[in-house]
Amino acid sequence: MTDIFFAIGHFFEWILEILVIAKWTIPAVITVILVFGMAFWLWTQTVLTRKAKERDEFI
Repeated sequence: MTDIFFAIGHFFEWILEILVIAKWTIPAVITVILVFGMAFWLWTQTVLTRKAKERDEFI
């Protein structure tokens, strides 16, 4: 049973080692994409809400 947990621990160590080697560029790129995606989503939602209010439609 302990071998399974040690194997899982070594796997996570290996994954995190890849992130350290990449100097955190992968998480930074993912974070930037998510932030721009959220900003775009909020801007689009604002535009669509404004159009719906102008047309007296369901928001």
